[in-house]
Amino acid sequence: MKNRMLRYYMHDGPSTFRFELAGDIDNEGARELDQAWRTASSTIGARALVVDITFVTGAENNGRRLLARWHAEGARLIARSRVSRKLAEAIVGEPLPEPAAWDSAYTRQTWLPFHAWFKTPKLPLTLLVAALALPIQTHAADLRPETVAAWDDYVRAVSDAQERRARPGGNFLWTFEDPARIAKALDGDIVVAPAPGPSPRKVPGGLIHHWMAAAFVPNAKLNDVLQVTQDYDRYREFYRPSVIASKMVARELAGDCFSMVLMNKALFLKTTLDADYQATNVRVDERRFYSISKTTRVQEIEDYGQAREHRFREGEGNGYIWKLFGVVRLAELGEGVYVEVEAIALSREIPGGVRLLVEPIVRRVSRNALLISLQQTEDAVRASVGTMARSARLPENVALSSRSFAKAH
Repeated sequence: MKNRMLRYYMHDGPSTFRFELAGDIDNEGARELDQAWRTASSTIGARALVVDITFVTGAENNGRRLLARWHAEGARLIARSRVSRKLAEAIVGEPLPEPAAWDSAYTRQTWLPFHAWFKTPKLPLTLLVAALALPIQTHAADLRPETVAAWDDYVRAVSDAQERRARPGGNFLWTFEDPARIAKALDGDIVVAPAPGPSPRKVPGGLIHHWMAAAFVPNAKLNDVLQVTQDYDRYREFYRPSVIASKMVARELAGDCFSMVLMNKALFLKTTLDADYQATNVRVDERRFYSISKTTRVQEIEDYGQAREHRFREGEGNGYIWKLFGVVRLAELGEGVYVEVEAIALSREIPGGVRLLVEPIVRRVSRNALLISLQQTEDAVRASVGTMARSARLPENVALSSRSFAKAH
């Protein structure tokens, strides 16, 4: 385990938005952090930004400039180690307050996975890292037939539930099942919650993670959202840094086939997945649409983009994600579009010795990942609508040429 590799965690607490960093902030990592902050900043409102660099071991120029900019914009830097404190003081140009001064003000308001790991007396860091991050290629980490069977049963039930939602008289939107969700969505918030039942849900040999999210995109049409959600070639643009490659493979009337390479850097882990997807699209009527997507192939890649890159066979590897399944619902109502996402993943079991500590981390990461993804979708739709509005004011021959070019590509 190389702890010098950059890892970061984002937590959207009630009064603060917190970045927790560990390892070296190299130039590439600084760009990722900046992009993650730009995506998240539109959702945090008046909450304070706290950047905990206690476990940062170094920073290249772009990393130093990013931390300096955040500090200049009012972010609070926390550095409890000797190395991180020296780095922070060099960046801000003055001594930092003693760490104890922050404890009462901030640690009650945020969640500290890195600190929890390093401070848990009964669970040394080496044990937790070994349980979560070391390559485990034993039978226990391989995908088993009984796990696949339980997964198939679960996603079949989710598909059936979606078909019932789309029938006449069905409750198409999850948002409308709770007046509080409607109010939050209309107020501009993104609503995220685990699906009813255990979270995660235990099945033989694995875990099923099922989360739901909803947002309202004002001043948009159904087709505006579809232009983003079905533009697979641009997913790497819409959803970076998580999506590092994406490609449309085939498009038919009933659905689409596409591929993506996903990378997640969090919790001291660096996981890269190469996956193929099949999506079934259903246009319920002029104002309602839903899509059901599933992975047809998922392969974990170790040391992606490096000379020692290694691709595991399907169902082998660390088992952080074996399969993915998703439902997207769109409904154009009033002066905008409701966008709902159900995200479901199958992973390996969490070792019993660290389950109590790790399960809250998994839930928090799942929630934040879905929140950021939906926010990025909304941002892409807003950008697309703005571009179309500008095109509408162009001379007719210019606008027509632009539309023709878009159709041809």
